Amino acid sequence: MFPKELAGIAGHLEAPKLDRNTRIGGQPAKLVRDLLADATNSDGFFSDLVNEHLFRTWWRATINELIETGKLDASNRGHALRLWTTARSRGKIFGVRLPKVPDFTLQTHGLIGALLAQELICDDRRESDGRTVYRVTDEGHATGMKSLVPRMNRAAAEALLAEVLARVARINNDGELLHYVTEVRVFGSYLTDSGDLGDLDVAIKMARRRIAGEWVKAAQALADKSGRTLDFFQRLTFPETEVRRRIKRRLPRISLHDTSELDENPQMGGKAVYRFTPPPDKPQIS
Repeated sequence: MFPKELAGIAGHLEAPKLDRNTRIGGQPAKLVRDLLADATNSDGFFSDLVNEHLFRTWWRATINELIETGKLDASNRGHALRLWTTARSRGKIFGVRLPKVPDFTLQTHGLIGALLAQELICDDRRESDGRTVYRVTDEGHATGMKSLVPRMNRAAAEALLAEVLARVARINNDGELLHYVTEVRVFGSYLTDSGDLGDLDVAIKMARRRIAGEWVKAAQALADKSGRTLDFFQRLTFPETEVRRRIKRRLPRISLHDTSELDENPQMGGKAVYRFTPPPDKPQIS
């Protein structure tokens, strides 16, 4: 059961405005937002869910530190992150000794107390074994959906679009890639007169390059060349995924879509800002 001295402060504080620098119960905004989003998709949750989020955040930070210090190869990052479910019983990973897993009990209680205080969650009921079931409130649900990216002005949005188009040009000039971008459209708030914008909504259309040999083998070869650990489906779709990754990488304000979404939903609007016709030596596959 949750400590009464922590739960007793609930209702006395206003829900915070969430941004990257916000901390609730000593925890970063991203963890809190992801926790609330995860908990919203259930009929209630126990404190174990909070403990799990704290542990996974610690595990991610631990893997990143091992990579940054050169103890773990960066190509193993994806595989290492997926091993979090067995991390508590492991002493090593890829031959590297792991630090002792902390006890997150106090942090769990502190975060639940803060969420109750901000009225982002509430007590829902007690189970027969005495455990408390918590439920995400409407305010908590809204918080779980918030973007942590700060808003931008018109000039910043225009500079961001220019960077996207520059990246598309580099992609289309990279003969190793199996796709090129044929069209870029912008839509959403960028097409309004507002000077206060959130994400830059961009839709792209891709086409395959003509290749010699089998497409599946070429896609898998390109995926293997990346050095990432991928399953069969991820290797097969890697050529398209790589184009999207190169466009969006380190640009968190980009909301990337496919032009088919706009075609199927005309009310979304959209304005073409880039069209590319492949040169004769790189025609589109029919």
